[in-house]
Amino acid sequence: MFIAQATFSTKDSDAKSILNNKMSHAKQDFEGFEGFIDAEVWKSEAGSKLEYAIVSKWHDKKDFQAWISRPAHVEEHKNMSKEAKEQAEATSPKIEKQIKKYELMD
Repeated sequence: MFIAQATFSTKDSDAKSILNNKMSHAKQDFEGFEGFIDAEVWKSEAGSKLEYAIVSKWHDKKDFQAWISRPAHVEEHKNMSKEAKEQAEATSPKIEKQIKKYELMD
């Protein structure tokens, strides 16, 4: 089994609405993909910080890699990179992202 955890966090009030919208349909992005087992979305609020963690479970690491390599996902990240650069220049909402990957030990 393989687990991927993507964590998104912000203290910016404008970015919070962006995250809330993204997380409202995050689990749907995985549905029907080969090797996908389950996904959970976790939320944490502490002070002014909002954080979401998406934990996805896969039969195998290669299944997850196939999911992140699909054209729609690659295109989404290209657009996000372009938007992030534009946001940095315009001092727009800041969202931090961290990815962690785990394999089940026998």
